[in-house]
Amino acid sequence: MVSDAGYRKLDKIADEQRIRISNLAMASRRIIADYPEMCSWYCLSIMTGREFAVEKYLYEENVEALVPTWRTAPKYTRGRMIEPQKRPVMPGYVLVQCAASAHAFLALRRVKHVIGIIGGAETPFPIPLKHIVKFRERAKSGGYDYRPVLVAYHLGEIVRVTEGPFASFGAEVTACDGEKHRVTVEVEIFGRKTPLELDIAQIEKV
Repeated sequence: MVSDAGYRKLDKIADEQRIRISNLAMASRRIIADYPEMCSWYCLSIMTGREFAVEKYLYEENVEALVPTWRTAPKYTRGRMIEPQKRPVMPGYVLVQCAASAHAFLALRRVKHVIGIIGGAETPFPIPLKHIVKFRERAKSGGYDYRPVLVAYHLGEIVRVTEGPFASFGAEVTACDGEKHRVTVEVEIFGRKTPLELDIAQIEKV
């Protein structure tokens, strides 16, 4: 037997679920199709390692989500090749396109594994479409995949982000793996330093 308190708790959970689904609908592709001029791209901060899970969930909820990827170098073990692995170009982030709606931002913030929205839920940072297009096309063409060319950067070096959602931002190098073509930088967004792991192709010396 379920107590009255138990029923009230179940009703509350059901109501919250309905609200969540209703609010997430504000971020759906249907809204983008009907009101494209009101929809921009935004960047969600995600628990590292959960990027593809969040992308899959949002896709199933009819939300336009994007995780550009790169492929690691093939490995050989006992004469057998291990296929290259697919990894996010920007670990810890998922790009979404939605209406600039408080309801949509609140619903996205409540998605499992989402930490927050870059810029904050009240004033999220809109990403110019041209940066998204260039970022997606380069990733799709394999432009971020493993390649044996080394470019050296040193800790503390000031660079400029040239590709991706934070293109044109200045940044400071905090870690660099030249062999894997990965670099970690800090970008200042709205007065807050945000760490990013990028492909070396996404930055340039200044």
